[in-house]
Amino acid sequence: MTIFIIGAGFTGMQLAKRLVLEHNKVVLVDNDPEKVRHASDELDCTVIEADGNSIEVLEQAGIESADAFVSLTGDDELNMIACQIVDSAYPGILKIARVRNYAYYSAVESASRRRRTSGTDAVRAMYGMDAMVNPDVAAADAIHRAVEYGAVGNVIDLKDGFILTTVKIGSGSILAGRQMREISRLDGWDYLVAFAETASGASIPRGDTVVNAGDTLGIVSRTDELPRIAQFAKTSRETFRRIVVFGADRVGSMLIPLIAEKNRRSLWQAVFGGKQGERGREVIAVDRNAERCREIAERHPDVRVLCGDITDEALMNEENLYDCDLIAAASGNYELNLVTAAYMKSKGASKAVALTASTAYGAVASKLGIDVAVPMRGTVVDSIMSHLRGRNVSAVHSVCDLRFEIVEGDISDKSKFAGKKLRELGDMDGEFLLLLAENSEGATAIPNGGTTLEAGSHVVLIAKSGDTELLARICGK
Repeated sequence: MTIFIIGAGFTGMQLAKRLVLEHNKVVLVDNDPEKVRHASDELDCTVIEADGNSIEVLEQAGIESADAFVSLTGDDELNMIACQIVDSAYPGILKIARVRNYAYYSAVESASRRRRTSGTDAVRAMYGMDAMVNPDVAAADAIHRAVEYGAVGNVIDLKDGFILTTVKIGSGSILAGRQMREISRLDGWDYLVAFAETASGASIPRGDTVVNAGDTLGIVSRTDELPRIAQFAKTSRETFRRIVVFGADRVGSMLIPLIAEKNRRSLWQAVFGGKQGERGREVIAVDRNAERCREIAERHPDVRVLCGDITDEALMNEENLYDCDLIAAASGNYELNLVTAAYMKSKGASKAVALTASTAYGAVASKLGIDVAVPMRGTVVDSIMSHLRGRNVSAVHSVCDLRFEIVEGDISDKSKFAGKKLRELGDMDGEFLLLLAENSEGATAIPNGGTTLEAGSHVVLIAKSGDTELLARICGK
């Protein structure tokens, strides 16, 4: 594929790196000389110093032969205008923009839903975009999932009530010191391990893979089976009654109502028990910006809002904020999120979740005692990659510090999978593991060797990042 990327900031660089590693042709455009110099030194692709919203510049760089155009500047309107310009001249190119303004995002999502449900192109893509990525929505959703499942680890929602949860194996776990083949025979163990992160590195586990205390497993299960998995792993899970949210700016303002919603039974209660009408959560929002605090207080009267600095010991002690079940640090200051979450955990908070800049901070967060680290830029790149993988791929989730990808998609009618039992596919090249598969009745289940995979059925698999040839053979292009 040939992909044009406008904006050589952190996200643009990360996206370009992944695409180059997959042997795509990448053209990166930015008007900042320093960013251009840095990108030219770091990337094996074409880097142009120019304005990305100039059709003349794009045409000189060969936009007419591009498969996709991704606009990632820091200006929402510029990203949208750039897509409109490309759409007016080359409507067949896939156009993706990062837009943080929620009003724009909501309007485009509504139009996209109408397009999908109509089954035709009667509703044109708004603003010339085929897809819009809002990093704040993606990050708030990721933090909310982690909170609702007890902050045992990062959680990926899959299909039909299945989830993939990263779980750290505690000391005293029945799993510690055992090979995977032994674990699969344990009484009550009915789950699939997608990946293992051990002292020797990350891998898709085999029968002889040994699990030790301190290792992290990615486990596929149904939502209601998470308590049993936590017991196997000897990891703590909590019912959160008192939650402190640090940061009421972009991500925090979206996260607070998700956590504070009281008019329905919480997902945690649905999974771990609890009666409708039980005492709801106490949610405390802390932010130093008076205007943001006023807006949160007006919109969400059930939330206790404190306008002040979370690093102020007097405020923390006076409001007894250290005595909380969970600290969710979701401000736009990623380094402060790490420090705040770690410090609150050391002072008595039961669990800590922190919004970080990228996946590179995952290991640091773990060493600081933070239970879940949600990478802001990683969620954006994954969302974009989901659109670039092909029409049969619906979602991509990076795991194990980008070494592997969880891919959701449909089996192509040209796939070697189509019409065959899983045990018949052992000769396929590539390192992968099928995690979920849809049967002929449309029900989703963890597959076994006798599972027959039909063309068009939905599957979830884990594979090495960038193994596009494998994905093309399974899901087509």
